[in-house]
Amino acid sequence: MQTVTLQYNNSNTLIKSIINTAVLAGAKVVEPKSKKEEVIVNNDVLEAYRKMFGERKNNKYTENEIFIFNSKLNASQAFAKYI
Repeated sequence: MQTVTLQYNNSNTLIKSIINTAVLAGAKVVEPKSKKEEVIVNNDVLEAYRKMFGERKNNKYTENEIFIFNSKLNASQAFAKYI
């Protein structure tokens, strides 16, 4: 299944007709995800973040820090297979 994002004038009857036809044909209207989704982190991962990057206010870590942590974790698991 593919996702298509459209930006259109809601008062245009032709585009409304096209969208209604697509919905009747089986398309679904999906609401966008909120940009402020909270990531639920289990305590073991949170402790590992704190150990690597220090403790943060409200446990907010940047996407770059999370990427680095996950990269190191995945690399260590991959290397452990060959040791």
